[in-house]
Amino acid sequence: MKSIVLNGAVLLVLSSLQLVKATDDIESLIESCSKTVQGMTEDLKADYRTNAFPDDPVTHCFVRCLGLTLNLYDDDEGVDLQANWEHLGKVDDEAEFIAKHRACLNARNLESIDNACDRAYSAFQCLKEEYGMDDKSNSSGS
Repeated sequence: MKSIVLNGAVLLVLSSLQLVKATDDIESLIESCSKTVQGMTEDLKADYRTNAFPDDPVTHCFVRCLGLTLNLYDDDEGVDLQANWEHLGKVDDEAEFIAKHRACLNARNLESIDNACDRAYSAFQCLKEEYGMDDKSNSSGS
């Protein structure tokens, strides 16, 4: 079950970012998650608007919130990989897409991360480079 949730965390974040790019709806997602994620600042919101997701506790929870808000996974049921693949525009063969991202997730040993926000952010690292997400504010080398 943890594996499904972890896979979902990666896919949901990327999915939400793709949705944001496609629909120009980042502002409503930022505002929605700002109401539930403690510690949100205007500087962080500005980062998110440019697809920069710094490695900090607030951003970790923001990434998780994106996935929950977009209903691409939940903490109890995990992720719907089919829905995430479709949401991303069927960029690869479905089986290839899932296998490729599971390999990255497995390598990150996400099951050992207890904090749901940290797990979601760590999982997000498997997809962000592939999809051209900005890495300029991620200096931790995750």
